Amino acid sequence: MSNMKWMGAGALAMMVAFWGGAPATAAAQQGQRGESAQTAAQGDPTEHMTPQDINDGKLNFQGSCGECHGVDASGGVGPNLHGVVRKRGPQGVFSIIRNGLPGTAMAPVSSLNDKRAWQVVAYLKTLGPEPGETTVNGDPAKGKELFASNGCAACHEVDGKGGAIGPPLTGIGSARSPKYLDEVLVDPGKNPPADPALPDRRMWTGYLMTKVVTKDGKTFTGVRVNEDSFVIVLRDMAGSYHTINKADVQSIDKEFGKSYMPSFSRLSQQQRNDLVAYLMTLKGAQ
Repeated sequence: MSNMKWMGAGALAMMVAFWGGAPATAAAQQGQRGESAQTAAQGDPTEHMTPQDINDGKLNFQGSCGECHGVDASGGVGPNLHGVVRKRGPQGVFSIIRNGLPGTAMAPVSSLNDKRAWQVVAYLKTLGPEPGETTVNGDPAKGKELFASNGCAACHEVDGKGGAIGPPLTGIGSARSPKYLDEVLVDPGKNPPADPALPDRRMWTGYLMTKVVTKDGKTFTGVRVNEDSFVIVLRDMAGSYHTINKADVQSIDKEFGKSYMPSFSRLSQQQRNDLVAYLMTLKGAQ
């Protein structure tokens, strides 16, 4: 699995996340935290919500959260949220929606005010755990052997050991759904996560393969790790960084769908199940 360019787990143990949303300014975040604390002190508003509130919460979730967590909350780039209210409590989930999770790809959801955020919590409260989404029919021990034999540790760190070309996987089991992990094994470039190394750009596509050709004919290919109006920074397969002034650039081609990580479609479905089962045991600090 050398070059598994995904599973961004800083978002990892999103992590990559709870709900995706545009990062708020520091002032806005402080205001949201103040609103959240005031609302939280009022108890659990979901206890008094109507079926209409819950339906509105479902629509709000699909519009503001579904892109990362799936329209049915069963997981995608973000984790499966079935049973999340039971695990974290209504207040805990509300706080995550309004304030985000520092150090992960989960930013405050600025598109939802307090009322709508509580409606989302009320909707999520109706979703019990779904064994088919939270478990996988595989052997973690065999999966761990596959992880080692396919060279995954050359690119991915687990518990402080391994490479840094791909996202760290220490908490991937808490950050991603089994469905998402299996899809990434088959097509790693299709839906890359946000880059946890970019806390100020949580919704910025991470691990995007990019080809830069300079005016003097030099070609640089790597993962885009930063870009602004003046420079673009790439990290190549060897882990070296290249900072290129845009004034010297002839062309920049963003190669969507590509990844350093090879496809593991050559593995049987059972082997992928075993590998996913192992990854789901990596929960990080609990």
